[in-house]
Amino acid sequence: MGNKQDLFELADQAYQAGEYEKAFELFSRASENGDSSAMSRLAMMYGDGEGVAYDFDKSVYWDMRAIEEGCLSSMSNLAITYRNHGDAREARKWFEKAYKAGDADAALELAKLLMVSDKELDQVRILLEQVARSDAACSASVDEAKQILIDLEKGA
Repeated sequence: MGNKQDLFELADQAYQAGEYEKAFELFSRASENGDSSAMSRLAMMYGDGEGVAYDFDKSVYWDMRAIEEGCLSSMSNLAITYRNHGDAREARKWFEKAYKAGDADAALELAKLLMVSDKELDQVRILLEQVARSDAACSASVDEAKQILIDLEKGA
C-alpha cells in the first residue's frame, strides 16, 4: 500500500460496493495511520452499525479523534450522532461549531434543530437565508433551505 490516500480509496471502494466489513477493516487501518477522513468514516460506520455493531461511544470517539486531526465534516457528523441519540443540546453545540468553522451545510441542520421553538424563528430564518445564498453549501441544502423559507412564509 503506497500511502494513506491509497488505503482510504480502497476502503471507500469496498464501502461503496456494500462490503462493509472489509471497508471497516481498511478504514481502521487507515485511521491507525492517522487518516482523519478514515476516522470520520469509522465514526459513521459505528453510528450506523455498518460492518460493525452500532456503538454510540465509539462513534463519538472516532469523530472526536478526526476533529482533533482537523476533519471539519466530523463536527457535523458528531452533531448528527448526538441528534440521533436524542441529545439536542450536544447536537446544537456541534452544529454551531461546524457552522462557525465554515461548514455551510451545518447551518441548515442547525436551523432545522432550532425550528422546534418559536422563540428561535428569527435565528432559523437568518440561518436558512445564509444557506439559500451560499456558494459553499451543497445544492440539495440550498434547495431545502429555500423550501423551508417558503413554508415558513406560508405559515406551514
